[in-house]
Amino acid sequence: MSIWILCKSKSYDMKKLKAGRTPLTPEERAAVIKAGAVWHHAQHKGEPSAAVWKTKQKDGSFLYCCNTHRAIAIKKTLKGAIAAFKFIKTTA
Repeated sequence: MSIWILCKSKSYDMKKLKAGRTPLTPEERAAVIKAGAVWHHAQHKGEPSAAVWKTKQKDGSFLYCCNTHRAIAIKKTLKGAIAAFKFIKTTA
């Protein structure tokens, strides 16, 4: 099975993205929840869980991602990742 990677300029290694994963700040998380970019997982008892996550690159910069098992959108900004969630949700 292949994963669709929605990024125009560069290819990324999913293992490296996950290895660099860092928590969203409270402000970032609030923005994601407010925008409705959430999953409703059973382990969270139906409470919304942020669908956007952040990863730190080796150069110190951050990328924002949202994904399903079929697709991932990788953006340089939180707003970009939130906007990409609309499509990513359709791949679930």
